[in-house]
Amino acid sequence: MPAAETASAIEIIPKSTEQGGAMHEKVYATLKSALIAGQLAPGRAVSVRRLAAEFSVSAMPAREAIRRLVAVGALELTATRRVMIAQMTPEKMEEIKQARLALEPILSEFTLSAIAQKPRARNRLVKTLEDIDVNLDEAIHRGDVLAYAKLNSDFHFALYRQAGAHVLLSLVESLWLQFGPFMRVVIGRLGTSCLVDDQHKEIIEAVETLDAAKLKEAVRADILHGMHTISLDEVQDSQA
Repeated sequence: MPAAETASAIEIIPKSTEQGGAMHEKVYATLKSALIAGQLAPGRAVSVRRLAAEFSVSAMPAREAIRRLVAVGALELTATRRVMIAQMTPEKMEEIKQARLALEPILSEFTLSAIAQKPRARNRLVKTLEDIDVNLDEAIHRGDVLAYAKLNSDFHFALYRQAGAHVLLSLVESLWLQFGPFMRVVIGRLGTSCLVDDQHKEIIEAVETLDAAKLKEAVRADILHGMHTISLDEVQDSQA
């Protein structure tokens, strides 16, 4: 989607009956990935017309993808019937933090159970996490906020998707959809230097040694480290 996209009013209509679910899923998956990785800014308008043009599809798949993202809170419908990237409030941020602390350690433990008797799968996951973390550290040191945001989400979901726990995964994805764009904005203001003390290496070590208690604690500590860099003032400033 073009960065210079202007606000455009759209109508949300009932779920489309048009055939072409594969195209709708492609549009939805791409938008979802962009939101989780913080590639779209809070408050930015999302237009059916622009989205359809970007993917060379009719309005129906674009509208259906938007409808689904409104339903999970990643997009919001304004009083003027515009669809925007969801804004953040202190209350919403606290709820997201508590939900992440409850769900993500459990999901990581499911991953350990899934790979415990599969040494090749465990080794592949460790290598994947190590490779992402190297690139993530480089992004932090060069101050590349956009690369950091994407690599950080890549790291977490490389871990979580191995769990085979689809219900938990969808819940965690819905949380990242809501805070991903906002986190990218805040990190852009604070700079990436505040992120050097993440718990990724502890997470990797716990996966390698199949230490569930250590993994859950490292995931919790990583969530708290990331979300405690955000003050209530920054949440409120983002709405200005």
